[in-house]
Amino acid sequence: MSKNNKSSLQSRTVVAHQESMIRSRRGFLKGIALGAAAVIAAPILSRASAYAAEAGGNKVLILYFSHSGNTRMLAEQIHDRVGGDMVELKTVAPYPQDYDTVVDMAQKEQRSNARPQIATEISNLDEYRTVFIGFPNWWGTIPMPFFTFLEKYNLGDRNVIPFCTHEGSRLGRSESDLKKLCPQAQILKGFEVRGSRVSGAQKDVDAWLNGLGFSTKN
Repeated sequence: MSKNNKSSLQSRTVVAHQESMIRSRRGFLKGIALGAAAVIAAPILSRASAYAAEAGGNKVLILYFSHSGNTRMLAEQIHDRVGGDMVELKTVAPYPQDYDTVVDMAQKEQRSNARPQIATEISNLDEYRTVFIGFPNWWGTIPMPFFTFLEKYNLGDRNVIPFCTHEGSRLGRSESDLKKLCPQAQILKGFEVRGSRVSGAQKDVDAWLNGLGFSTKN
């Protein structure tokens, strides 16, 4: 072999080795990037899986307050999909049935920061990890009986999921009020629907629950 051919062969060998090292370096950096992405995504996936694992058992509580029956119907739609226990929040003194009267009463309670006495008691709250809280939107937020309940029962770091019926005000400031009442809780994405649309809301309810990570029954 001539000196020129030998030199050319050595040059090609060096170039090939360098290209191999560059490919290896790229693969290594890509692996680091994918690993970092997996670490970031893991808590999100784990959290969603945790919600799904809790659905369908007694670790899910659906606590609701209903006056006209719309919120009760919505609570039943959620219960049909995720299971768990469903409990109605009731007051010692029932609210008037007349719409205008109850609207005025609800406004007065809110303005006076009242705490209506509640008749509902939950002795096994420790069994639940996820608590759905359902209500009609009264004057932009949760009805005052929920203030009574949430000051009596500490939900700690549980998953709290609001859902409400309304006539145009949606969730209002209910989520921020719930955060104040349950400062350690994880307040998850809520669901809202007009009271007149509740009977046909099941598909929207399913999409919301699936988005939270619950595996619905149907």
